[in-house]
Amino acid sequence: MEQLSQLQKNYYRLLAEKYPSRDRVLAEALLLESGLNLPKPTEHFVSDLHGEYRAFTHVIRNASGVLRRYIDELFPEKSEADRKRLATILYYPEEKLKLLKEAMTPEDYDALLKTTLADLILVAKRVAAKYDHDQIEATFPVDRKKILNLLLLEEAGLRHKAGYVKTLHEKIVAYGEGEIYIRDLADLSVRYAVDTLHVIGDIYDRGEEAEKIMDYLMASPKVDIQWGNHDIAWIGACAGNFALIANVIRIALRYNVLHTIEDGYGINLMPLVRYAKKYKATAPFYPKNPDPHEAQNESLAKLHKAMAVLQFKAEGQLIAKHPEYGMDGMRLLHRMDLEAGTVEVGGKTYPLLDTDFPTVDPADPYAFTEEEKQVAARLTESFTNGERLRKHIRFLIESGSMYLIRNDNLLFHGCLPTDEAGNFAPTSVLGKPLAGRELLDAFDTAVRDSFFARGEKQKAAADLMFYLWCGEASPLFGKERITTFERYFIADEATHKEEKNPYYRLREEADFAEKILRAFHIDPDRGKIINGHTPVKRMKGEEPVKAEGKVLVIDGGFAHAYRKTTGTAGYTLISNSYGILLATHSPMKDEERRIADDIDVTSSLAFVTEYESRRLVKDTDGGKKGLETIAELTTLAKLYETGEIKTQK
Repeated sequence: MEQLSQLQKNYYRLLAEKYPSRDRVLAEALLLESGLNLPKPTEHFVSDLHGEYRAFTHVIRNASGVLRRYIDELFPEKSEADRKRLATILYYPEEKLKLLKEAMTPEDYDALLKTTLADLILVAKRVAAKYDHDQIEATFPVDRKKILNLLLLEEAGLRHKAGYVKTLHEKIVAYGEGEIYIRDLADLSVRYAVDTLHVIGDIYDRGEEAEKIMDYLMASPKVDIQWGNHDIAWIGACAGNFALIANVIRIALRYNVLHTIEDGYGINLMPLVRYAKKYKATAPFYPKNPDPHEAQNESLAKLHKAMAVLQFKAEGQLIAKHPEYGMDGMRLLHRMDLEAGTVEVGGKTYPLLDTDFPTVDPADPYAFTEEEKQVAARLTESFTNGERLRKHIRFLIESGSMYLIRNDNLLFHGCLPTDEAGNFAPTSVLGKPLAGRELLDAFDTAVRDSFFARGEKQKAAADLMFYLWCGEASPLFGKERITTFERYFIADEATHKEEKNPYYRLREEADFAEKILRAFHIDPDRGKIINGHTPVKRMKGEEPVKAEGKVLVIDGGFAHAYRKTTGTAGYTLISNSYGILLATHSPMKDEERRIADDIDVTSSLAFVTEYESRRLVKDTDGGKKGLETIAELTTLAKLYETGEIKTQK
């Protein structure tokens, strides 16, 4: 054994506190060695959730169709109706059993519980087979741990145990405990059907319940997030960037989804309500999802318009403060001629659809009125001091990153800014020319600084979140410019166009995908790039699998706003030991009918990559770390043998 430095000796003495004897060390090493030959843990990839909590949780609970596939494999003799019912019990045990109990006689219901208990034991065993049992047992409720162990470990097929196991099942139901053990087995199956959840951006905006998704993710054991542009908008809002505060409120008003703003985070919009009375409700500002009450739609339109004007003013101030952003083309308030009813964009003059701007001073169009200053201050205070919002944003930052490399897959939300020739395009927005991976790393640091830094450093990083939201070289935006003003106030649709970065064209080509993978030190023969951000318009013939299978785009329409063009309700990926499967989801029906009628939302599940041989833990990033730990443990065992470290008492 090589001579150890003093620092290494100190490390092994600390390690010995965890493993106080040679036998304990070797036992742990044996477990790790054998664990390397278990099948690769399953990973689940989702993207662009956009506040759609119910659709998201259903996809998580059914593991994008994996659990239904297990049911079909385990119970081929059951009818399709019985398998659908078992799947719904697995996804929603409490709700489905309540409906069944109300519809059945007590005798029939008890018989159903016995059958379901036996079935879910098989499903749980199928799921748990890929894990060390100690890992499974650690999640059991303490009061029911012994019985759950028996249910999973004892075999009714053993000649001496048949009566024992049969009695155990029967008495669980007879004692009135059937429902709770069914729930435990269902939860165990859902928990271990997937080892790690990867969220490839855009948790926020457009849907009603982003805060519930955040609560769910915070309670999940293994989750990572690759930030999307909508997540960055909320990070910047929480950091005090008023242009982004105005932006996230405007989007909520546009889609009439104020639940997250008002109920989820307790943001008080009353100052805005009073201010908005100055504005007229005009057509572009009526909500995309109208309220049943027309008067409410008019009020929402006024709020929407007032918030948009506040946003354009705040953006104009921020862009003037940072000429290095190169975003002056977005400053259009001073290019309006309200008397003529026109605006100049890109050197051309267009008629305005609306000239009602009662708080815009033509002499100083970006200046806030005194009332606007008060509205901005009140809203900023709510966003920066809200306890639940700050807790969620802290988690979003600590569990998130601009990109992630995991098991030969490169995960990022949008794009790598690229020129027409396919070279990574440099930008100096961060003070020096940066491109490719270096640019993503620098933006990653800025995101963390926007929340954790103090003083001027924090303020500068908070400002930069606006650039990440919609700047030309932002890897999360990926377009030449954003045309929010034009879409509201100019009829000519040519002004609405947002030219995409060449990345989105080039990612169709295998050579370009391989170039990116090499830049991130990933084997291009094994590696995949997984993106979200741009909805895959399947109705127009677009496919989520690109570049000969090296690029997978899984923004398929979780958000209702996209479904008319995508024709689906989202794509997700499952990576298991056999390969990578693409799940296509159908639009969700009414929740009550879905549970009552056993309707699933996964319409197809198909391999996009099949491995030549089954991948094991030792083939993963976790396996590499395991090998390092085994090497450390064997060194510690030798130190015990030589007496350099003594057995702990």
